[in-house]
Amino acid sequence: MKKILVGLCMMATTLTGFTQTCEEREDELLVVMGSLSAGFLYNTYGLIGSIADGYGHDVYTASTVTDLLMAQNKLADNMIALLEQKVRENIFKAESNKNYMTNSVSIIKGLKAQIDLFLKLVKNKNQKNLDAYDEQRTKNWKDLSKLMGIEE
Repeated sequence: MKKILVGLCMMATTLTGFTQTCEEREDELLVVMGSLSAGFLYNTYGLIGSIADGYGHDVYTASTVTDLLMAQNKLADNMIALLEQKVRENIFKAESNKNYMTNSVSIIKGLKAQIDLFLKLVKNKNQKNLDAYDEQRTKNWKDLSKLMGIEE
């Protein structure tokens, strides 16, 4: 029975896709991509904080922190390159979509700055480095929450 129900749902989903124009499908796909990218940004922000907390509570060594954050840095570089390329190619019809991508790139660059500042703090635990990291972390949250529509 479950197989039949799943099959019927899949057919219904497929058939409703044919009644949409290309523009309608494109808009829906952009909404999905916006949700996925917001999740990526949010999770990256949270992961950086979790790694920092792990280091602060002696769960991670400096070497482990460096490895984990450099992997995130590489992912961020790849995402920036892709999004900037798509903005340069002018593939977004709506200005709001282009602005979303541009703001996303800005946030990713802020996350990279947060990573760099934490790695600097790992190397030299002083108040100046801690303050710089905390300031960037706070800015990133403000920018991210604004993009996601959850401003405080």
